[in-house]
Amino acid sequence: MAWRKRKPSDSVGRLSFLEDSMSRIGEVLRGFPVIGALRSSNTKDLREEDLRFCSVYFILEGDIFEARRIVALADDSVAFFLHLDLFGGIAPDEAGFLLLRELFPRVRGIISTRARTLTLARRMEFITIFRLFCIDSESLRTGLKVIQEVGPDAVEVLPGIVFPKICRFLPLEGFPPVICGGFIRTPKDVRDILKSGALAVSTSAKDLWKMNEALKECR
Repeated sequence: MAWRKRKPSDSVGRLSFLEDSMSRIGEVLRGFPVIGALRSSNTKDLREEDLRFCSVYFILEGDIFEARRIVALADDSVAFFLHLDLFGGIAPDEAGFLLLRELFPRVRGIISTRARTLTLARRMEFITIFRLFCIDSESLRTGLKVIQEVGPDAVEVLPGIVFPKICRFLPLEGFPPVICGGFIRTPKDVRDILKSGALAVSTSAKDLWKMNEALKECR
């Protein structure tokens, strides 16, 4: 299967921006491969020190007010990605992306299951991550078709805990970088997934965020 590349009609400036941005994020994740997944269940008592363990955090739900509180807690070097499908206050249209850039310049990328959202996000110069649900073979086939159509910068495989067992079913040659999320609860889970070829894991388990320092020394 040939994975979709950037269209030649894309402007050189936008293409360069996206490639440079994804390259920088990729470099960061190779050194800090655990991404903090932020949900309502683990952000109510979120502290500034919690946002020092990871270089990238996924805001998976909430609204613009909650996002503003979270981003304000973090150091300027931290990058955020927003799961727009489950986010309140910003529509996935051109005006919404312009507002997002103005309100949250540190939100570097968009996470979504929707081809239209990701296509527009790329046009508006956000890094794009497609969520691939591997519930069964049919959901996998459907997701791979979307990936081929959209050409996201990265793919988040869910549930990530199954990646070591299903990675042989993914055409990884030329495939976008893989991030795994879902049911990742132990250090062994993290290591097994990374050894299977994933670039990074995303997890809401705060104890696993602290693994970045050890993993950085090993990689």
